[in-house]
Amino acid sequence: MKKICELCVLCIRKYPEWDKPRVYPAFEVVRARCELEKTEGRLHAKWLEQQKKRKFMDEQWQHMRRQELILRESFIKFNRFVKENQEKRDRADTKIKEERERQTIRQEEIKQINENLKHMYDVRDRMKKHVQEYQKYSYYLDRVITETGEFQSISDIFNRYETLVEARSILTEHQDKNLRLLEERGTEMHHMTELKAQQILGLNNVLAQLQARRDKAEVQARKWESIVSEIKVTATEKNLEHTQVKTCCWNLYQQICKKKDIPVTVSKDNIEQQLDQIKRTIIELKSIMKIAKIITK
Repeated sequence: MKKICELCVLCIRKYPEWDKPRVYPAFEVVRARCELEKTEGRLHAKWLEQQKKRKFMDEQWQHMRRQELILRESFIKFNRFVKENQEKRDRADTKIKEERERQTIRQEEIKQINENLKHMYDVRDRMKKHVQEYQKYSYYLDRVITETGEFQSISDIFNRYETLVEARSILTEHQDKNLRLLEERGTEMHHMTELKAQQILGLNNVLAQLQARRDKAEVQARKWESIVSEIKVTATEKNLEHTQVKTCCWNLYQQICKKKDIPVTVSKDNIEQQLDQIKRTIIELKSIMKIAKIITK
């Protein structure tokens, strides 16, 4: 209700327009400058406050960096300390392990030495026993040296024995070698005998084949000899006939030349021209006979 009354009073106090103060640009400029100065003052105050905060933050950052460096150095030192302790621990573990292995090896060596010592004691006892057993042979060898006079010491007897054993081994080996060689030669001779027997058998077969071929060739030769003889006889007869024919042709040619009163111009050996002349003469005589028959009719 009170607010409503105040609004009514304000409405009643409305002044006329001519009673309002005029607004000049200079007043606006002054007011703007005042506001600008106030704004610049507030901005400068804010800038100073920002500088203080920045300085404080820089100091805080520097302090944090120093703390970081200190913490990093502490961490590095702690890490180095941990590594050194770990390395010391590893070296200690390694030494302990090596010492245990060394103890194990030494115990094994002690055990092996004890076994070897026990073995040597056993060998010594056996050697003593053998010496006692073979002492009589030593006495015997000394007696042999004394009685024979061929040896100067027991070593000479053993050397003679080894020489004889080696000679027997060499002779046995030589004998075995000769026996093997003899057996090989016997085997080779047996194989060679079989091979030669097979070769002789093969040669006998070849000889029989050659003998058969020779007999066949002789039969063929006799056959061809008879054929050649027949050919020679036939050739002789043909040659005789040829000679007779040549003589007849020559005589006939001479008679024809004589009948015709022409000279003999063909040689005796030129049978072809003689036969040609005889042929022409016969043809002429046939023509004359035909003409004579026609005339007589």
